[in-house]
Amino acid sequence: MALGIHSGHGGARGGPAMVGPDGAFDGPVVERAAGREWTLPAGAFWQVHPAAADTLAGAVLDLLDPRPGESAWDLYGGAGLFAAALATRLGPDAPITLVESAPPAVSAARANLTDLAGLSVVPATVEAALRRRRVRGPVDLVVLDPPRTGAGAAVSRAVMAAGPRAVAYVACDPAAFARDVRTFRDGGWRLAALRAFDMFPMTHHVECVGLLSP
Repeated sequence: MALGIHSGHGGARGGPAMVGPDGAFDGPVVERAAGREWTLPAGAFWQVHPAAADTLAGAVLDLLDPRPGESAWDLYGGAGLFAAALATRLGPDAPITLVESAPPAVSAARANLTDLAGLSVVPATVEAALRRRRVRGPVDLVVLDPPRTGAGAAVSRAVMAAGPRAVAYVACDPAAFARDVRTFRDGGWRLAALRAFDMFPMTHHVECVGLLSP
């Protein structure tokens, strides 16, 4: 027995991705967001709600207001959704650094964003990349999209130390987001704007996008 998964866009070969008895997908999935098409392998993270990727990318751009000539970090960058969105404003040659630890997502970012000449993909945890200085400031803009546990104090402090003019924090857990905002506030930053999105209808989960400013 196999289960067909229909994302609304179809699988990479024109039909639905399939899940067999062992739970394995039989191939990649194609999605569309941030003005481009994405081919995603099984195991690469993507938003469940079909409108979520474009909605979040738009919110991040609205809050950060990227300007040509600026640099950016996309931390916990996944397949590169926010890096791609930033490049639509900053330009394909803009220095954008994406940090991601999951191999399927790293592969997807490298495969889907070959047109972004200024993009650097760092295959590491954000904590390790910052600690070992594989990602170095100064930087103008930062997108933080951590897992449910949040970015944590060490990452938050390292981001502040890099001297960005603005940080967009995409949060899937409001409590973890609040803890990290406290770290930023203790560092002299402020929560300048906050948006909430009901991307998981009929559940208690809320996705937040906050703008942090020094």
